[in-house]
Amino acid sequence: MRERSEHVLEAEDLLRWSYVAFGDGDEVHQSCDGVELVQAAHGRSTRTRVAGGPEFFSSWPGVVDAWLVEMLRPVDLLARVAVSSITGDRLVRMTATPLGNEPSPYNGFSIPDGRTLAMSLDMERGCFTGAAVTRPGCDALTFTVTHVE
Repeated sequence: MRERSEHVLEAEDLLRWSYVAFGDGDEVHQSCDGVELVQAAHGRSTRTRVAGGPEFFSSWPGVVDAWLVEMLRPVDLLARVAVSSITGDRLVRMTATPLGNEPSPYNGFSIPDGRTLAMSLDMERGCFTGAAVTRPGCDALTFTVTHVE
């Protein structure tokens, strides 16, 4: 069974953002205006004040799905993997394995469980546009970023 979801992030900065995740008939909305974090799902919403400054749990890298953070912040991911091959110029294709020496703050692609990564880094946009995660005994997972402004 193939599962598909769509994630939309609009971020002015770390504390001014909105995020929506759609999938399996479910929809989750989260946003922060720099003062208040709002989360809405399953007909319920919660509001939490942001304490004094950029707190990890109020900034968008602390809230959105881990794979999206690592796609949009390639240096974070590249610091946690051993790259085994690189090809290309503007669209750089690479394969890698997690180092396992430092846990990712996002628990995304770099979990050291025997997985291998095949990724496409768009040098013009400055982000990964595609990633495939292969784990022993599991179906491959694919992730794609389709639009970046």
